[in-house]
Amino acid sequence: LDEAIDMALAGSPRLQAVDSDIARIRATKGESWELAPTKVTYSWGQLNGELKHDNELSVEQSLGSLLTPFYKNSLVSVQVASSERYRDLVTKEIVAEVKRAWTDYQHAVSVLELSQMQDSLGNRLRKSGEVRLLQGDIDQLEYRMMATMASEAHTKVLQATDDVRLAAKRFAWACFSSDAVEPADSRLAMMSLPESYNLSQAHIGYFDSQVEVKRKAVDVERSRFFPELSVGYSRQKIEPLSGLNSWSVGVAVPIVFFPQKSKVNQARAEANIARWEAEDNRLRLQNKVDELLLQLERQQRTINYYTGDALKQADELE
Repeated sequence: LDEAIDMALAGSPRLQAVDSDIARIRATKGESWELAPTKVTYSWGQLNGELKHDNELSVEQSLGSLLTPFYKNSLVSVQVASSERYRDLVTKEIVAEVKRAWTDYQHAVSVLELSQMQDSLGNRLRKSGEVRLLQGDIDQLEYRMMATMASEAHTKVLQATDDVRLAAKRFAWACFSSDAVEPADSRLAMMSLPESYNLSQAHIGYFDSQVEVKRKAVDVERSRFFPELSVGYSRQKIEPLSGLNSWSVGVAVPIVFFPQKSKVNQARAEANIARWEAEDNRLRLQNKVDELLLQLERQQRTINYYTGDALKQADELE
């Protein structure tokens, strides 16, 4: 089973897509500090003197808000963590699918063995029916009923054989193997049940990380209220002087806050939606776990009945 799980994890296209998405998100860290294009200006003519041979070269660079890159980088880190949580969730689902295919194959093989045993009993029933019919112990109708039961048992063998082939294919699909693979152990063994079940930390962690991503997005939008800085440099030639250098520092302060305030409110609303969706998913997951626990208890009672009484009665009937 461990070998099958490793094969599935190595060959899963879904898992490889998640890994590629994590790499994509990490690559966006280079966009955390997104500078505006550098502005270069060259002027000539009568700039600041009597002569018309003056010239000036100026370079200006906007640095943007100093807080926004910090919060953007924090947002990317949370997005990477959320994607890694999703990877854990996908891994858990792949492992569960392999285990399900493994036990389905074992179940199909066990049903086939049981059907073959019943087919053997059916053949003995048919032969004894032929003898009893010749001796006059039963009539033609009773013999037909025995033959029909034997035929039904043989039909179940054919169906069970097809089910084993299909289960083997499904197991190969779960392992993402292009070749035919089958479990080395075809025995259907009783699985021990743990005393208690907890919610999947892979799922809970992913739900919470989605909320954290939305919260960080709010911080990014709020940081855009911070003034944007810019720096500049100019070199002038004013006849008869030349080599005149100067530096400048600027601050851009937004006067109209309504558009950005609207974006902040939208981001907050999305964070609230993510929080309620996480709570809804947590409740759904808890309900599913409780439902499966009830099914396990019912199946356990059925197993206890068969192992305690029904199997003994079956041996006597046989």
